[in-house]
Amino acid sequence: MASNEHTCIVLRLRRTVIEDAYVAVPMTSTIMRSEPEPDGSFRIDFEAFVREAVRLSTDERVEWAVESDSVQPHPTQQPIPDGRRVYDVHDKS
Repeated sequence: MASNEHTCIVLRLRRTVIEDAYVAVPMTSTIMRSEPEPDGSFRIDFEAFVREAVRLSTDERVEWAVESDSVQPHPTQQPIPDGRRVYDVHDKS
């Protein structure tokens, strides 16, 4: 709760953390186009490849690393919701 002994202004912030990971996507029919090219070769379906990579990225063994983070004022300021706390440097509890 904000201190009553000091004057403070509350600002809602938004923190964005960007992480990256590398995932090896198996070359299976899941990511291949079903129709051959005119030369008879089969190509990767890029959208299917990305979907499979995203699916694999949910595995707990994937090593995510923080690439960058930033803190900005939230574009929507609103009253403090019930159950949320305000960090107040004057509050020593």
